[in-house]
Amino acid sequence: MPDLEDFLIKLEQDPVVALNEYNFKVDEESLDFVPGQIGIQDEYKQVDVTLVDEAQTIKLRAMTSGDSPRNSLRIWYLPWKRWDEVNQMSGVSGATLDNKGPGIFLTSQLTGCRFTIQYHSGDMTKATVLHLAGNYGENLKGAQARESVESEALTNVPTGGMLRRRYSIGRYSKNPKFFKLPVDGVRTYYDGEKATVLGVRGKDGKWKFFAQQYDRNDAFMKDQVKVL
Repeated sequence: MPDLEDFLIKLEQDPVVALNEYNFKVDEESLDFVPGQIGIQDEYKQVDVTLVDEAQTIKLRAMTSGDSPRNSLRIWYLPWKRWDEVNQMSGVSGATLDNKGPGIFLTSQLTGCRFTIQYHSGDMTKATVLHLAGNYGENLKGAQARESVESEALTNVPTGGMLRRRYSIGRYSKNPKFFKLPVDGVRTYYDGEKATVLGVRGKDGKWKFFAQQYDRNDAFMKDQVKVL
C-alpha cells in the first residue's frame, strides 16, 4: 500500500524527488464526472482522493465509504472538458488557486492537451490555470484554436508582469523542446504521450507545478518529472 505520510513529507521537502518515486495516474472515471450522472463532466472542485497501488503506478481515485482516511487526502481537482466542435470555449476548464483550501492541485490526464499557468503577481501565491482539450486537434489548426481559447479565457486575469507558462503533451513537433515566444512566455514541448500534472502550495504560499510523463504503455519515462 502506498505510504501517504511518506509521500507528503517528501513532497514538502523536494517535490521532484517525491514525484520521481511516486508515479501517479488519475482515475478519470471517478473524478471527472458528476456522481450518478453518466457522461456529465464535473466542474472544478475539492475532493477526497485515495491512493491505490497498481503494477506500475499509483492510482488516484475518488474516496469511497470503504476507504481508510489514513490513505486519503483532500485536493483541488480540475476535470477536463471535451470540445463539442460547436462552441469554441467548450473545450477549456479553468481554476484559480490561492491560499485557500487544500495545498495540492491535480488535473485530468493530459493526452494531446495543453496546461497553461498564469500567475497573478511575482510572488506566485495566486495562479489561474487552464486545461485545454486535446481534441481541438494536434495540427496547426488545433494549436491556433487553443491559442484563441486560452487568450479569451485569461482576458481579465491579472499578470503582475508574469509571463504565461504553457505545457503541451504529445508529439506535436520535431522542433526543439523549448520554443520561446516573443511576448508571452515559453511554450514547452516534450516527447511523452501522456502526463499527470500536479500543483503544490509550499509553506511560503507559492504555487509550483510539475508534470509526470509516461508513454502509451503507461510506463514512466526517464527523467519523467518536469518543472513547469
